[in-house]
Amino acid sequence: MDQLEKKIKELKLDLHLIPNVDSLKQPLKIANLSISNRLCIHPMEGCDATADGSPTRLTKRRYHRFGSSGVGIIWYESTAINPQGRSNPFQLMLNEENKNAFQDIIKEAEKAEEQLNKINGIFKKSIKILQLKHSGRYSRPGKKFPQRMYSYEPLDKAYHQSISDGKIFSDNDLEELETDFRESTRLAKEIGFDGVDIKICHRYLLNESLSAFSRENSKYGGDLYEERTRLLKNIIEKMVSQFSSNKFLICSRMNIYDGISYPYGWGVEKKITEKYPPIPDLSEPIQLIKDLHEIGVDLFNLTLGNPYFDSSISRPFDQPVQGENLPDEHPLQGIFRFINLTRKIKSAIPSDVNIIGTGYSWLREYSPFVAAYEVSKGNVDIVGFGRMAFANPEFGKQILLNNELNASKCCISCSKCTELMRKGAVTGCVIRDSEIYLPYYKGKQRENM
Repeated sequence: MDQLEKKIKELKLDLHLIPNVDSLKQPLKIANLSISNRLCIHPMEGCDATADGSPTRLTKRRYHRFGSSGVGIIWYESTAINPQGRSNPFQLMLNEENKNAFQDIIKEAEKAEEQLNKINGIFKKSIKILQLKHSGRYSRPGKKFPQRMYSYEPLDKAYHQSISDGKIFSDNDLEELETDFRESTRLAKEIGFDGVDIKICHRYLLNESLSAFSRENSKYGGDLYEERTRLLKNIIEKMVSQFSSNKFLICSRMNIYDGISYPYGWGVEKKITEKYPPIPDLSEPIQLIKDLHEIGVDLFNLTLGNPYFDSSISRPFDQPVQGENLPDEHPLQGIFRFINLTRKIKSAIPSDVNIIGTGYSWLREYSPFVAAYEVSKGNVDIVGFGRMAFANPEFGKQILLNNELNASKCCISCSKCTELMRKGAVTGCVIRDSEIYLPYYKGKQRENM
């Protein structure tokens, strides 16, 4: 810890650690839903569904393990709203035919939660949110088939696809997606989720719509904020009016900073520049959160960047994905970007809007002490962990019972889970869950999932 604090001071970062983690143990109420503590598992995609989008044995195992965490919110992984919008052929996709099988991954988490409560007595059932998305330019239902809001060659090059591949969505195409979002939400509510997340991050379709400055002759693009947010607002307004209630939340995991220069990035300074990464400008993200709150959205899960373009902004690491380079900045600078931008958002929005923060896993066993400080100061309401949950699914229980994390089980930010995904393999922690995932990293084929 001395070395960490010394490095924070050397880099002149406004980051703080406190030994008392009691702020993470406090309950929170959103609408009529009670959240037992301030910890959340972020949506972590396992790429292990069947061809029709149904969960497999590995999917069920993952959510049983997440249920053993003791966290207040389990944010279920990215689930496609239609076959064309899947980011890979093994992504989850909820439909009328597989809804009963889909319900199993709720039951698996609940089984683990019941077992945990029997042993310890202090844990309660988590709130379960299902993330819904269309992958847009990163659609790969079989082979890559980008479906863009507009053309921007650097994004295509970064993902090894041609600008001539796929298509640019027409306004009519975009309007038709509203039905798919509504149907997925109806099914999620029917089978027992506590809410859905309309995914507007990491440059998938609805995130890209917010940066569609260069989209011409469209009611969903151009210079005006009202045009670029119209598609998202139309979808969420209809979903809130049909499905939102005191017991069912419409939420959003939202990019507040794309890390891509104007006019192709959202949450960045509106100025043509060669400076990288671009300077943040949070005026539109703040306005959008306020607007969506007026519609009826009370919970936002904030994040940054585009992992296909520059993964260091989305997830600070020690070891990059094979073939990529280390960034120019220290990982702590990336973590500070997450925390500082989240603070700015939280201070500028209504007090009854609840914010989940991101970017803590690299801190390993020291992450609870930074997280506790941010929650105790009101800079964020809930703290989420992604890669940490893959590596150490019992992280929540360790924090809540022991006031610390087991250092030997923490994520080491080696990027191997990302490498698995990019190889088209099932995804998990190669280091801490090696019995299951190391064989896939070494080339084992998909079978008996």
